[in-house]
Amino acid sequence: MDEITNDRNNDRTNDRTNDWDVLIVGRSYAGLSAALNLGRARRSVLAVGSGGPRNEAVFHVHGLITQDGAAPGEIVAAAEKDLGKYPTVELVDDRVTGIVAIDGGFRASIGKRTATATAVIIATGANDNPPPIPGLAEHWGRGVFTCPYCDGFEHGDMHLAVVGAGVFVPHVARILRGWSDRITVFAGDLDPDGAADLRAHGLEVDERPITRVNGDGTRVTSVTLGDGSAASIDALFVAELPVPNNGLAIGLGCAVDANGHVAVDAMKRTSVADVWAIGDVTSMRSNMAMAITDGVIAAVDCNTTLLDREWAATS
Repeated sequence: MDEITNDRNNDRTNDRTNDWDVLIVGRSYAGLSAALNLGRARRSVLAVGSGGPRNEAVFHVHGLITQDGAAPGEIVAAAEKDLGKYPTVELVDDRVTGIVAIDGGFRASIGKRTATATAVIIATGANDNPPPIPGLAEHWGRGVFTCPYCDGFEHGDMHLAVVGAGVFVPHVARILRGWSDRITVFAGDLDPDGAADLRAHGLEVDERPITRVNGDGTRVTSVTLGDGSAASIDALFVAELPVPNNGLAIGLGCAVDANGHVAVDAMKRTSVADVWAIGDVTSMRSNMAMAITDGVIAAVDCNTTLLDREWAATS
């Protein structure tokens, strides 16, 4: 295999054994944030990833200061432009298919090539797991949403609906009450106490299954139910647990929790030395701002770890 080599040397890292100080797997908000802060620390960084961010289907993002209302692609493009100022950071549009530990670091398979790094930051994200209802995918991010904090404000005082796993639906429905008092929960698997609690607080509980999501591709107007009738709504929120992309982390031996999220400590360290994990792959409660913060925390801790090691080696 061809090697991805790093010719972007700086004075401090000319004598390193590995091609790169840090390999970042994932080029969405968390990974790019980590790359920026490591680049500013003059670390050599290879950030690898392909495809858009998890929220690329939405027209606008919300809740991120200075970027409220921007398109996801605009934020990623601006972040990549910023990284162009840092000569020790390289972005590669490809997939990391495997990572193995080697003496003094890690070797990654990237397409048909390989590269070595002293440390790894996993920012591989998660995939949403919506129910396979006809019409839902066509309206994903355009009338069908997952995060009330991201899209609730724009649908304030409208008729909102919730569908998904019975264990998660009540939680999402309660949160949505902050934006509207017209909420219908479509779920046939709620426990009786949970359903009674929702009804007692003014929410409608409909046990009929949704068989189709209807709209014009830019907004949702109604859902068709199992008996053939239609219920008018203005937006549909999906309450399902996302599926973390944890394969590379598990392959390295990183511990995961019961839901498959990579287990990390407060500094985003995994159970494997010199491996950090950030963003949606670590938590179902992540959003853009949290993912960006994760990148900062991991970058600072990773750089400090490498500095401490270099300091000890020259003592």
